[in-house]
Amino acid sequence: MKYRLSLVFLILIFFFVNFIPSFYRDLWEPDEPRFVLVAKEMVESGNYVMPHRNKKPYPDKPPFYFWTIVASSKITGGFNTPAGILPVAISGALSIILVFFIALKLGYSEEIAFASSLIFASCTKVWWQSGHAQIDMVLSFLVYLSVYLALLYLKGKKQWALTLSFFTMGLATLTKGPVGLIIPLGSIITYLVITKKWKETKLFNIKTVFAYIFPVGLWLILLIYQALSGGQTAYLENILFKQTVVRFAKSWHHFQPVYYYVKVLIYDFFPWSIFLYYFLWQIWKNRKETKLTDSQKFLFSWFLFTVIFFSIPNGKRGLYILPMYPAISIITADFLFKFKERKWVKYALYLTGIIFIIMANSIFYYFIFNNKNIPEGMYFAFNNTTILLLLIFILTLKNKGKQAKKYLTPIFVVVFGFLPFVLAISGIIFPDLNKRNSMRYFVKEYQKYLDKNSKIAIAQFRSAHVLYGDRNLVEFPYQNEEDNIDLFVKYLRETPDSFGIVKKLWCERLKRMGIPVKVLAERKVGSKHLCFIKIEKEGEKNGKD
Repeated sequence: MKYRLSLVFLILIFFFVNFIPSFYRDLWEPDEPRFVLVAKEMVESGNYVMPHRNKKPYPDKPPFYFWTIVASSKITGGFNTPAGILPVAISGALSIILVFFIALKLGYSEEIAFASSLIFASCTKVWWQSGHAQIDMVLSFLVYLSVYLALLYLKGKKQWALTLSFFTMGLATLTKGPVGLIIPLGSIITYLVITKKWKETKLFNIKTVFAYIFPVGLWLILLIYQALSGGQTAYLENILFKQTVVRFAKSWHHFQPVYYYVKVLIYDFFPWSIFLYYFLWQIWKNRKETKLTDSQKFLFSWFLFTVIFFSIPNGKRGLYILPMYPAISIITADFLFKFKERKWVKYALYLTGIIFIIMANSIFYYFIFNNKNIPEGMYFAFNNTTILLLLIFILTLKNKGKQAKKYLTPIFVVVFGFLPFVLAISGIIFPDLNKRNSMRYFVKEYQKYLDKNSKIAIAQFRSAHVLYGDRNLVEFPYQNEEDNIDLFVKYLRETPDSFGIVKKLWCERLKRMGIPVKVLAERKVGSKHLCFIKIEKEGEKNGKD
């Protein structure tokens, strides 16, 4: 395979770009510290079936991603930022391979398959999700793998591949619920219906059903037994119904219009979205004359089913549609080659790459000339990423045909600028912003007021206070602080040696309400201005100073 070595280098660089910067920053709110805290409590409690957060059952997500954090913590030396990001970065890197092989299995040339991997590795959302301790890149990798295995069956009737595909869908379900089954299976069924291959293709049999049920069913049996024996029926209702059926039918946050994903792809699939939307417009414009190939029908089934499915509920986030990014990467690569003779396409690619190269070097040298701290190792990382990318470029085009050089070169120029650019952001800018975004520094500020008997109440819970602190917090039911502020104040008034954490807005409101609030520490963490307070009781002195 001509592109094998280049693909290996690309995967290593992608992993390097996303994982190495994790050593230079903390976990940022809201998701990252929460997920790592859940994994930490798994080890502390010995309970790997029912996830807990702050010693309370955590019904929002199934346990698979938390298991991967537990495993990676053995490598990284504890429950830290690298432990949360390692399984995510590995998932992102391995996904690049899957994009390549999915394209090959659909009948595309090695040039288009490699271009698809380059496009996938150099879009904004894939980079972002591969460098943050969140579930969706792990989920997406499992979806990509299940789709590839299903393709092995559809193209070669390999029953073992279909069985393994359903098993992988089971693992994806253990990662983020039923979407792990719905997205890959729904995309495949849509393709079979469109191409009228549904009757001749048997997806469901005893082996495939068992392969899916085995991992999911085993966990559910253990979970239900544990929940019933521990009186946690509310937990079961939450994770089995509220976080799945109810959340889909009636979302309670992230409200967005129905056309949200049309908009979000512009920046999440940037810089390739410029070309994707042009190609989609060309298809629509010439729809009467255009006949999609079988491979294109498969890709559009995957792409459109995912977007339409997640457009139905009111709650939407850009990361929800990450499971279909291989489809749009291959679509874009395919049409870049089809429109290769149009000069504006080639010039737009070169211009995009040059802009990224200039921006990457501008960030790097701005920090040097302004005597700002650059984390140790980033000089090495930045320079060697550039060198390795040049090596990939040479290996890719060496002894290749004139056509391959002509069409892959402008695509590679974009990648050559994009990956150093995002390394400069995650490896240089993120560590510089860490003090602003990390809860660790606020925790250190207020810990000096605490002794072993102190209690901390929090009106709107954030996991980083527990992860970076040394105690559990007394948390109150929350969506908004308005919902629980009365209980919060009552607790602080009645509990000896108690302190509270509240947003500055509510701290000022409490003062206007005549409640004797003393602010002991305050800090802006991300977009939230937080206050560590004490409510002085009648006859009490000013407390600890």
